[in-house]
Amino acid sequence: MEIDFSNPLKKEDFKIEIQILGSDVNRKVIYDGNIIYDIPNEYGENDWHFNYKDSLYGYFRHFKNNRNDKHNYTFHFFQKENNIFAEIKINGASKELKTISFTKNKKDFR
Repeated sequence: MEIDFSNPLKKEDFKIEIQILGSDVNRKVIYDGNIIYDIPNEYGENDWHFNYKDSLYGYFRHFKNNRNDKHNYTFHFFQKENNIFAEIKINGASKELKTISFTKNKKDFR
């Protein structure tokens, strides 16, 4: 996993968590503002939760068809005007490229 932050954003202001529905992984911290942890290798609905300063939140779902498929995740966080965005690039069998915006609405894990 690669994480990149554009000025004026600071890496220590972010937290990334994942929840994999239908697996034993209820919720796991993947990035705590300092350390990148291993991503669980599970198939199904992989729900990613981004947290910026405990006040703005971003979410996306990556559906993986096969546990044996490997993926490389790249997240680029940037600010445009007064909004925070994440550009998400996933390489592998279930690849995706998207940009999401952060909101003030905090979504609870299921």
